[in-house]
Amino acid sequence: MNELRTIVVGLDFSLCSLKALGHAVRIARWNGARLHVVHVIDALVVIDLAEVLRIPLDEVRAQASRTAEHELERQVLEAGGEATVNVAIGSPIEEILKVVCEVSADLLVVGAHGDSAPDLGAGTLAIQCLRKAPTKVLLVDNEAGAAFRTIVACVDFSPTSRHAVEQAQRVASCEDGEIHCLHIYDPPWNRLHYLVPTSEPEPNFRRQYLATLQRRLEEFAGSPPPSKIRCALFPHPRMGIGIVEYARQAGADLLIVGARGLTNVRSALTGTTTERLMRELRCSVLIVRPRESSLVHPISPPSGTLP
Repeated sequence: MNELRTIVVGLDFSLCSLKALGHAVRIARWNGARLHVVHVIDALVVIDLAEVLRIPLDEVRAQASRTAEHELERQVLEAGGEATVNVAIGSPIEEILKVVCEVSADLLVVGAHGDSAPDLGAGTLAIQCLRKAPTKVLLVDNEAGAAFRTIVACVDFSPTSRHAVEQAQRVASCEDGEIHCLHIYDPPWNRLHYLVPTSEPEPNFRRQYLATLQRRLEEFAGSPPPSKIRCALFPHPRMGIGIVEYARQAGADLLIVGARGLTNVRSALTGTTTERLMRELRCSVLIVRPRESSLVHPISPPSGTLP
């Protein structure tokens, strides 16, 4: 079983990013992974500060970097972890992705909201990370608890969604959590009514359809102990909204979604409707990449410690 080897976490010292750091420290401990903490100082802020204080720009840059580095070390220590700290001046998304590539990170962890208000949805940086990072991305919600107890894994029966289910099982084994394997379906008697002989589907057809889909979902998910698994079918004509509604009803702490599959799950959560959906989705989100990516490794506990 492959393990996470390197984790990068972006920290802007907001409450949400500090929670992201706590989760990153915990996940790194499960795997014995190296942790890199990145803080990016806005270049324009440094330039403006140098102009106002009439101090050489290089001096302001050096002082800001030293101060940020010391604060990063303090926050990592308070979170109970060990990490390599990285301070850069420039564009946050560019500098974070640079570190992700330089260290061949297996997981990028960022706060979902950063300095933005939680009720405004995921921040711009979080959305950019979801879309551009070449590895798994964990967005930690502002209301995230200390552990992921209720985990919803989205299933469209693709290989990537199988990876999402495996990921959920590993997280649940570490957190003593419950897994909801979720499949959003659009009832064919609503969408493809023109293919049936009558306007109302026969009750037997509905039962057969749902029973077959439920059995397929259960076979796909499996049920390895000690994880608790619940297979859920949820009808909705729009994939993304259905995911949000179910996650809210289930009280999800973590939603796991494959970045590429057989359906429009990816576009539902990482495409043009992301901002609206993330505004409504009040839990942390883990996006997993297809297995063919050389950077993909499952979150799993260290060998000999946890199953």
